[in-house]
Amino acid sequence: MRTVVIFTGALRTVKKTIRYFKHNVLYNNVDVFLCVQNDTQQSNEEWTTWFTEQIGHHMKSIEWFSLAAHPEWIAHRDTILQNIQLGNEWKGYLRNSGSMIEYFQLQLAHMKVCLYEQTNGFQYDYLVRARTDSIYAKPVDFHWLTWTDAEVAARVQRIKEEMTRSKIEVTEHSLLQYFMATVISDTTIPNMTRIFADYVLNDADRPPIGVMDMPYETALNQYLKQGRYILTIRKNNLYVIRRNLFFMIPSLGTMYGLPRSPAADDYWFNAECQFRSACYYSGISIFDYSSLFEEKSLEYAGKWCEADFFDLEFNLINPTMLYCIVRK
Repeated sequence: MRTVVIFTGALRTVKKTIRYFKHNVLYNNVDVFLCVQNDTQQSNEEWTTWFTEQIGHHMKSIEWFSLAAHPEWIAHRDTILQNIQLGNEWKGYLRNSGSMIEYFQLQLAHMKVCLYEQTNGFQYDYLVRARTDSIYAKPVDFHWLTWTDAEVAARVQRIKEEMTRSKIEVTEHSLLQYFMATVISDTTIPNMTRIFADYVLNDADRPPIGVMDMPYETALNQYLKQGRYILTIRKNNLYVIRRNLFFMIPSLGTMYGLPRSPAADDYWFNAECQFRSACYYSGISIFDYSSLFEEKSLEYAGKWCEADFFDLEFNLINPTMLYCIVRK
């Protein structure tokens, strides 16, 4: 199995996060395509050397985004905003925030992925999105694709027991919700009272709810391997998806504001809702994980505390944590 990682964002705290990226994401058949933005005093050339040293043979492409290097982006951004039915205040917000740029960077990196695949005559099996300021705190090694029906059945039972202990009602939907939200790591299961598991089922997908013609564990195992789903962390921060399902999402780089799903709320134009609308029109179900600590850090802006996550040597202190945004 071959996996591609799209790595994007302003450099921010990348010198802290890179150790977890290397440890938890860079396995044997993993290639990395970067589109990053230099917000430091060091030159792009110095940073390219640093990334090459850190990522090594895994790195297949690096592109440096800046407004000066991509004047076409400014013109296209303004064209997009002219064709979005929003007030000037919200248009100004989109023009000056990173919401639209985030997807343009994603699209630039994705184009390099497509070129590499076409040039070499293959397609990756899975795609992982990573950010410069965020970490996967657990290995993204796709071990869930090797589970047997018996292993799936045992995990389902364990999740039922933990949901009962956590006073979470066990239904077909909630069981699937917590099973998929914790699929990346066993250690997240005891953390149920401190995570927010969310899901959006898509009519084009067929999750194993109400299965009548096969055992539940068999249907669920088939779904793990063949379902049209995306595993997301804090909505659109980090995610894992089958490669052949990943085309609509990066197109938001130049189609931002056009997708608007029937379930979209009044903030349909923000980065998270645009992501979910792209998934809707791709026929993809979304299973999301976020942690209590991270939600608090978002709710109380400016009060992110590194000591909640790491010791003085930047080692993780919460063994059940699946991810973290590193702000300093």
